[in-house]
Amino acid sequence: MLDAALATATTDDGVALSLRIENAGADPVTLQFRTGQRAEFTAYPADEDAEGSAEGRADPVWRYGASQMFTQALGSETIGPGEAVGYEGTWRDPPAGTYRVVGEATATDRDVRAAAVVDVE
Repeated sequence: MLDAALATATTDDGVALSLRIENAGADPVTLQFRTGQRAEFTAYPADEDAEGSAEGRADPVWRYGASQMFTQALGSETIGPGEAVGYEGTWRDPPAGTYRVVGEATATDRDVRAAAVVDVE
């Protein structure tokens, strides 16, 4: 069982993003990747609804992977029981506003994601 958490911090450069994925299960879990990209971060306009989710209803304001280049090679990472991995990204110079940022592993065989709301002044 994989648990994910997304931490955000506003810096002089923009918004620092940190996706932490922990294996809370008793067995190792292997994540399979199609490229060198391990995580995608996507920002949506914040929308106050019952579920607290803007995904699926609004176009993304920003995607981390859209401005990056990644190796085109298959890869994998194994997370042992009780272990965690972390993936980092920075949203440089975001416009002022409130956003719902979603961080997710780009693994082909797992749906691991977490979200956080960030205020940019």
